[in-house]
Amino acid sequence: MPILELQSIRLVRSAAALALVGLVGIAAARAQLALPGAAAPSDTGAVAPEAQSEETAIRKRRAAASEGEAGPAVAPKPPSEDSIAEKPLFLDGSRGRMEFQRSAGETRLVKLTLAGDRLSRSGESCSVEAPAAQLKLAPREGDAGVRRYQLDYADCPFSVDVLDGAVLVSTEKGACTITASDCRVDPNGLWGMGAAEFDPKNAKDMLNLRARVEKTIHADFRALYDKNKKDRPLRAYLVREQAGFSARRGEICRNYAQEADFGYCALRITEARALRLGTQLAKGVKLPQGVALQEPAKEKRIGR
Repeated sequence: MPILELQSIRLVRSAAALALVGLVGIAAARAQLALPGAAAPSDTGAVAPEAQSEETAIRKRRAAASEGEAGPAVAPKPPSEDSIAEKPLFLDGSRGRMEFQRSAGETRLVKLTLAGDRLSRSGESCSVEAPAAQLKLAPREGDAGVRRYQLDYADCPFSVDVLDGAVLVSTEKGACTITASDCRVDPNGLWGMGAAEFDPKNAKDMLNLRARVEKTIHADFRALYDKNKKDRPLRAYLVREQAGFSARRGEICRNYAQEADFGYCALRITEARALRLGTQLAKGVKLPQGVALQEPAKEKRIGR
């Protein structure tokens, strides 16, 4: 047989073999796609959806939120009152005591002990047990993203914002002087986990979670700012509010137990800020009375 003819036959056989291998590979890939739960093959270097970076997810969220006036389709869900029920909460993790109960969908405050300073003797501590008859809670409109209640305790009324496993208490006039008990009390601040409840094994997780929530806050604020870029008074209000957040958080959390190691208070306040921004993106921003009439200050450039 001539050499050229023999070479031609070998080439034909090789081509046929390669084609057969290719068909087998295609059939295997199709079989894989047809299997229940099988993952579709991806290109080399492609990232699976569940492995996408958090930065990519935030960019997508921000872009989606910036489209149109409605913002995201659904606002974030406020923390449930169930998270604060049936356990003691302590101011700054170490003072006073507050206990809630949930029954038939109703939230009740069943115990309130306020710690303070003796009026008649400087440097001496004191405490006041609020009477059960004055512990009735009334729902009120509060900050976006959280549920608020008002406690009309005669000696020291205050509002309660429900966070995740904690509450943020605010009075209208600061500390309360209770003359009948010879005590000056200040319930303002975060009431949450007691100092003895912190587990060193969870410290890193708490700090990492706060870092992730901080990223969400930055992305949502940027989206909210861009969404309202044509409304100068509103935009200026958003900038002032964001600029003051860190200082306010520091003031609330400066005395919380083991805050330097766990950052528990800062985490809860940061989560509340994220809920507020997410709700504002979904439902719009409600300006406090009189803000729209103020002349907005010169704004600093917002970094991207």
